[in-house]
Amino acid sequence: MDSSRNCVSLVLAFFTVWVRYGFELIAWVFPMFRRLVFNPVASRSGHTDGRELKSWEKSSALRIYSCGNEESLVTVQTRTHSFQVDLGKLSECSDYFRALSESRMKETTEHLIHLEHIPSALFHSLLEFTFLQCFDVSEEDLLEHIEMGSYLLAQPFLTQCLATLLKVLSPQNCQMYLDFSRAICCEEMLHTIHRYLSTHLLELPCLTRSLELTAQETIIRLRSSGTQRLCALKKENLTARNFPQLEGALYLYSFDENKDDVSWSREARLPFVADKWCFTTAVLHNYLFLIGGYRQKVKRGFEFQMASFRYNPCTNSWVSVAPLIKHRRHFSTAVCEGYIFAVGGWYLDTLVAPDSSTVLYTAVERYDPWTDTWAFVSSLPLNDFLFTMSLSHDIPLTSVLHDCIYVTGSIQRTGEKLILQYSVKHDSWSELLPTLTRADAEIPSLYFFGATDKLHLIGGNNHQNVVTSFCVESRKWEEVQATEKITLAGQGTILNNEVYMPAAEQNSFVRLNLQSLSTHMLPPLPISSSYEALFHLFFPW
Repeated sequence: MDSSRNCVSLVLAFFTVWVRYGFELIAWVFPMFRRLVFNPVASRSGHTDGRELKSWEKSSALRIYSCGNEESLVTVQTRTHSFQVDLGKLSECSDYFRALSESRMKETTEHLIHLEHIPSALFHSLLEFTFLQCFDVSEEDLLEHIEMGSYLLAQPFLTQCLATLLKVLSPQNCQMYLDFSRAICCEEMLHTIHRYLSTHLLELPCLTRSLELTAQETIIRLRSSGTQRLCALKKENLTARNFPQLEGALYLYSFDENKDDVSWSREARLPFVADKWCFTTAVLHNYLFLIGGYRQKVKRGFEFQMASFRYNPCTNSWVSVAPLIKHRRHFSTAVCEGYIFAVGGWYLDTLVAPDSSTVLYTAVERYDPWTDTWAFVSSLPLNDFLFTMSLSHDIPLTSVLHDCIYVTGSIQRTGEKLILQYSVKHDSWSELLPTLTRADAEIPSLYFFGATDKLHLIGGNNHQNVVTSFCVESRKWEEVQATEKITLAGQGTILNNEVYMPAAEQNSFVRLNLQSLSTHMLPPLPISSSYEALFHLFFPW
């Protein structure tokens, strides 16, 4: 009986060894089989620490990574284990090993590469990714794998690690990862963190403002990568409740002129619920700021609620920010030197139409996006300026060129057009002479004021639209030119010598080329147009 038992035990032992050898042989011939059967997982360190050994740690056959050519195999000795690796394949994914393969160093000639300072589990992860496209690295082990990928110049593996890093970055751990990237001098990792910070630039003001100036400039610049689109929203709604139409009006729309599908797309719902509102827009660091207010129901009727919102196209999200100090309506905004300025407008209360008693605000407010605060700066020196109050435009029209803000308006006595210049650095106003006289151009209505390398003014009379420009350096008005009569209403924008403005009568938008003065009508919004704001934003998708 005992002899029979021993015989059976020997047979089973022999069978077990034979099966194990068979698996190892198959794994050596077909490396992909190794991942399916053994499913190795990279460990944090190169020693066991009392844990159960992984399959690849137990079997030398599972540490062979061959592409079928045994002559190209080299031995790589890591901290606790050695690997047989196809150097040609590894060289394709690592500049470190490519340099070794092309050299006549001792390691290459002897087919033995010493990497005892690299934990075996980390190198095993690299091999699994390179030869089997298997990536299984936890957040806990991410830093060590990034450091190894950076050291071995294994760009594909490092890229995969950084893609994982981008998913796990948070306000709580961002500083730690940032410090680590600097410690190992990994530019790729630093760029990944900068991408995250650029996505959440104003959401993480303490962290982003603590960076050196060049890093701040980098992450701000990164926000202008992606697809730039023309955007529109209804900046004012005064009509009675019309729920089907109202629903469509409560959205931000975008238009990609480079796509074949020439139609407007909904991007995000506006961050308030109301049937009447009045806002002015501003774009700073690729954030959209919606500044103004909306009508809110209270116990005894309605009241107007001041409100400001910030939209991040990189995350498709809105947040509330500080409202204006003054209750403004139909005011202009200017973005200059990292601030938003609110200029002009009149008292915002019940949304009634302006009349002869409506007074323009002279107070100017400045918004700091880093502290989310408004403050007063030097007031408009209006003196004898006359601004025609209108529900079609923001008053007065403003523009920004370099580090100064410019405001245009009419002199009350003569009807001449005069430009005021505000120096952000010195917080002071001054007049830019000469004026544009009525003999030079009859422009009772001013539609648009924008800047490229000079200031551009678009207006109109009963017969035609008028386009002219002012050179700040030479202090000269350029030739006044006539163009097609189109009624323009709303808040326009300028990009690459082309002006975009809402065209109310056409229920659409017009694109005017400032050089040729040619016009092109863009597709209308899927809602009726009345008083829209146009601006450009960069979207990551």
